[in-house]
Amino acid sequence: MTGLGDRRVGEALAALASPAKPPAAGVATALACAAAAALVELTAGLAADRIAAAGAGAGADTEARLRALAGRAGELRGRLLVVADDDVHAYAQVTGARDGAARASALAEASEPPLAVAEAAAEIAEAAAEIAGAGTWEFRADAVVAGKLAMAAALGAAELVGANLAARSSDPRTERARAAAERAQRAGGAAATPPSD
Repeated sequence: MTGLGDRRVGEALAALASPAKPPAAGVATALACAAAAALVELTAGLAADRIAAAGAGAGADTEARLRALAGRAGELRGRLLVVADDDVHAYAQVTGARDGAARASALAEASEPPLAVAEAAAEIAEAAAEIAGAGTWEFRADAVVAGKLAMAAALGAAELVGANLAARSSDPRTERARAAAERAQRAGGAAATPPSD
């Protein structure tokens, strides 16, 4: 089967909507988070270029930091496409489980992809807030959107982790996902706050 990252956008969304596939909310959170990562990668690079163009070494540390954020966002974007495929395979094990014990075990395993999304989304939202707060460039809105997308992905992913682990109330992954969602919420709000002069 072709991975979601290798498909056109329309094909990936059609696969997501198909009733023949396993439940797709985890895939949707991973794709939303990957889109947020792409926006962070873009805006961090643009902001770094603006600082570099100012010349005379002005803001060299900020430029380096923004380039690091762009590089990390690119890494996360690629990783999240893999996580989307991991979610498809993990949830297929849930739908194929033959008994209650096998289903419970499969659900616990299926918590890993959305947990990875939630934690990546928190990092992406924080990067978006940093970029949005670094200047008043015309592409600042793109960084704000990245923060909001990442926040939504984290909240959705945390919901999935909680649902998958509902029978395992002491599983630490539920709290990890919740904490990541809270980080993303704070950062998403911070990204939307105009930078101080």
